[in-house]
Amino acid sequence: MKQGYLKKTGILCLAIVFLMAAGCGKAKTQGAEENAFNTEAEVIAWEEEEQADNEDDTASEEPDKPAPREVVDGKIRSYFTGEWIDEELGKTRPLAIMLNNTSAALPMSGVSNASVIYECPVEGRITRWMGVFEDWKNLDRIGSVRSCRLYYLHFAQEFHPVYAHFGQAQYALADLNSGKYDVLSGGTKGIEHPATAMYDRISRPGKATEHTLYAFPKGIQRDIEKKGYDMTMPEEYPGKFKFADTGEIAEYQGYPDATVLKPGGDGGKNGFGGVKATFKYDASDRKYYRWTYGNPHTDELNGKQVAVTNVIFQYCDGNVLDAKDYLHFATQSNGNECKVFTNGKEIDGYWKNPGELGTPARYYDENDQEIVLNNGKTFICIIWNDYKGDVVVQ
Repeated sequence: MKQGYLKKTGILCLAIVFLMAAGCGKAKTQGAEENAFNTEAEVIAWEEEEQADNEDDTASEEPDKPAPREVVDGKIRSYFTGEWIDEELGKTRPLAIMLNNTSAALPMSGVSNASVIYECPVEGRITRWMGVFEDWKNLDRIGSVRSCRLYYLHFAQEFHPVYAHFGQAQYALADLNSGKYDVLSGGTKGIEHPATAMYDRISRPGKATEHTLYAFPKGIQRDIEKKGYDMTMPEEYPGKFKFADTGEIAEYQGYPDATVLKPGGDGGKNGFGGVKATFKYDASDRKYYRWTYGNPHTDELNGKQVAVTNVIFQYCDGNVLDAKDYLHFATQSNGNECKVFTNGKEIDGYWKNPGELGTPARYYDENDQEIVLNNGKTFICIIWNDYKGDVVVQ
């Protein structure tokens, strides 16, 4: 077993989890274009089959109850960064919002405030982002905002958020209108109860109209209040990440160095290659800086380059849904692979979140120990299993 997990204290005692079961083996992933679904019902059936498999394999597992969160001088550790933040903020549900990542739409606004960022392939084999925001009320705006895909809605549930989007693929409509999720949907075709206060357009010379739609915090708050959403984070929420203790650094001595990360390599049909997604590690501050389309990925509001403490490559089974190249990914697993990058090191392992939809995925190393992240922001790249061979780590 590899040593050197934590600076100051040496080895951190980690919870041993059950041996991983077979991961999502029944999903149609090979020859993706030939395995396209024909109807929305087939997509739903696939999701239900995946969930049933997970539940059957783990019926005897009793999830641990989360320990009470400590409050010190009005501060509490964030579920999503491990950092100490104001107690009120730390006990409030986050906002998960869709962000436009096309070259014509950049730069984004407000993204540097996101605690967690997801990036997934979408049709056209580019990517789209979803930011999970704890602290958003003082931002001027967030965006530009784009449309929902069903898998984004499902990934978002791991954070117990309010989910915001403008537009959607037809495969997401049933879930968005079901009442099962707290959503702030833009008033587009098919949406039954849209948010009416938060979305508006701004002038962006040289930008197409589709890249001018933003969410404004005052309006977000009004729409949340109008819909009557309870914004209190449930005490039983188990969290998604395991962070190093305050004042400690998860060093991972002896693990491979990894300072340039390309989730899609330099091209191909994987989505990430098309946007030239690249992370570069800076040892001076232990952060990974993001480049997109060959340029630093900056926040329009403050000019800062997007930088995170942890990057996760989360491999998922996927499918093409129709002739328009709409995609879908299995958001639950009993043991699909992952790569975790922190402190300039690469930790290979697997992820699992068997059980009900919304159970947060957790990340384990090859010795079945939960991987410890360093305190700070995390960027999660959802990588299609069919294209995992395109990944480049240097």
